[in-house]
Amino acid sequence: MELVLTNRILTNGHYREELEKIRCAEENRIFCRHDIEHFMNVARITLIRCAEKGIEADPDVIYSAALLHDIGRYAEYTEGIPHDEAGVKIASEILEETDCPQDVKAVILSITGSHRRTDNEKDSLEYIFHWADKKSRMCFCCQAQAECNWHHDKRNMDIEV
Repeated sequence: MELVLTNRILTNGHYREELEKIRCAEENRIFCRHDIEHFMNVARITLIRCAEKGIEADPDVIYSAALLHDIGRYAEYTEGIPHDEAGVKIASEILEETDCPQDVKAVILSITGSHRRTDNEKDSLEYIFHWADKKSRMCFCCQAQAECNWHHDKRNMDIEV
């Protein structure tokens, strides 16, 4: 399957600029970073979980949402705006620039805008994406565990399916 929208986002100048700002801001970060590796892990885990549960998910939509879900991190670091809120605005601009159809845009913005919420409807794309975002982190082998501000109960200390 060709990931047309995903690749448009990946090569979009605005997207690349925002990603570079996040990279620079996190350059000396000892905790999990918000980079392409994280985004790809979230997309893959989401798609696997959807397949396991028999939930239809368009890979182009999921990969696009994964690329965009943390795009508001720089605004959070510099302006104190929650990254999910800032990210929806930035993601919306990028999706417009990449000629994303409005119905697809609505799904992607719903996923990205709710990826931090714990009250998403169970087995919805939003719920699974939120779960995958958390499960993508490898706390069990992290060198910064002692300094991490994630509550111990939320950390991924085991590999699970």
